[in-house]
Amino acid sequence: MRKKILVAASQLFAAEGYSAVSMRRIATAVGVTQANLYYYFKDKEELVRSVLTFVFSGRSRSLGDILESGEDTEQCLENAISWFLTLLFRDTVSTKLFFRELLTDDRDRLQFLTESVFQDSFDSLARVLDAYLHTADPVHAAIFLTSALIGYCQFSGIVSHLHGAKPEYVEPQVITRYLMQQLRRFAKQPALPQ
Repeated sequence: MRKKILVAASQLFAAEGYSAVSMRRIATAVGVTQANLYYYFKDKEELVRSVLTFVFSGRSRSLGDILESGEDTEQCLENAISWFLTLLFRDTVSTKLFFRELLTDDRDRLQFLTESVFQDSFDSLARVLDAYLHTADPVHAAIFLTSALIGYCQFSGIVSHLHGAKPEYVEPQVITRYLMQQLRRFAKQPALPQ
């Protein structure tokens, strides 16, 4: 029942926002009484945090697994970028919830999400970038890369209206290929055979 509530609430929150969706509405969507809903979640904030953890935890672990896969560094990075872009462009529930969190700017909830969900996969990204790029600050590089991908997704609705833009400019694989071409310019040179 808890998972059923989280799925229904995540879809409603993503579509309409937190303030527009009441606990009563979620209970109705799930087919339980409002009292039953409060049995599982003491209040709406606990439900919101539980929804965000439910939606983002598995995805963040998947990204971490890709980054820690043991493949060569460039392939790990390319796979991670492709996976993340596909998530941003295709998984509307998680993307809308993510953008809502950024726009809501609830500092306590953002800190909670960072510490409980995002930090491990971010650390993995920083390690991969440190191994792959010439950079004195892999954390800053990871912030920059992540922000660029998120910003690209947010800007994608405008892309089709820009003169000279091609439809494939909003395809995750095309974006990944282009970004990897740019990143290779700053990659550490492979060791020369001895």
